[in-house]
Amino acid sequence: MKLIKNIIITLFLSILISVEYLDVVELNDGTVVKGTIIETKPNEYIKIKSGDNIFVYKMNQINLIKKEEIKGYKYQDPNSSRYFFAPSATPIGKENSYIRTTWLFIPSFGWGFSGNISTEIGMSVFPGAGIENQLKIFSFKYSSTDIDKKWQNSYGMLYLGQIEGGVGFIFSSFTSGDDDKNFSISPGLGYFRNENEFNFAENLTLVLSFKNRVSNSLSLITENWIFLNSDQTVVISNSGFRFFSRRLSVDFSWPFFMSSEGSGIGFPLFTFSYKI
Repeated sequence: MKLIKNIIITLFLSILISVEYLDVVELNDGTVVKGTIIETKPNEYIKIKSGDNIFVYKMNQINLIKKEEIKGYKYQDPNSSRYFFAPSATPIGKENSYIRTTWLFIPSFGWGFSGNISTEIGMSVFPGAGIENQLKIFSFKYSSTDIDKKWQNSYGMLYLGQIEGGVGFIFSSFTSGDDDKNFSISPGLGYFRNENEFNFAENLTLVLSFKNRVSNSLSLITENWIFLNSDQTVVISNSGFRFFSRRLSVDFSWPFFMSSEGSGIGFPLFTFSYKI
């Protein structure tokens, strides 16, 4: 347990304190070129890549070479296609893929077949349980293009359970905003599966999600699952943080349960995702 704690702390610190720099080359005529130096031959020349261009300068043309910290956001959220569990309408992207694990015991693999279609498969690895007793995970999502350049929508399904039976969720998501700050409305219908028999819920489930990036490596996220039914309405509010670098993201959240009969606190959630 102490080892896992140390690993988590190390990951958080490496993400939060990471700093990236640009190479800056100042020429004798006052020209400044910013980019990445990709080749150097001492006392003769350097090659620097700036955007899509590569420039070669002799050393006698150069007045100064220095490093400059990159200002603003250096990279995008590598896990922008979802909040904690709820989907956004943002696609994974063509041929992009990631590995993810929740509590270290529920690993999964996601892949974008195209710019619009993606899927995720996984299976739990709880100690002491055989393969037949492990939870199986499958999801599918189709993301459309922007609607009026303000909203993007997606459609999909999620299944969690055994081969013989389990539970699922058929949903649509409508997302407004960009990768750094967005809001999603996701209505859906839950169902139970027992072999070839499907029983659908009588009422819709509504998921309201919001993400706000507050620094280069930190976003605040909340997702609220509202289960509507004739007897009572149950709300699961799951809020927390996402720490991330260029490829790695670490989610921490703590769900709260609320209904007309009372409220409660759930078990905290840890999820690690790595974009391949």
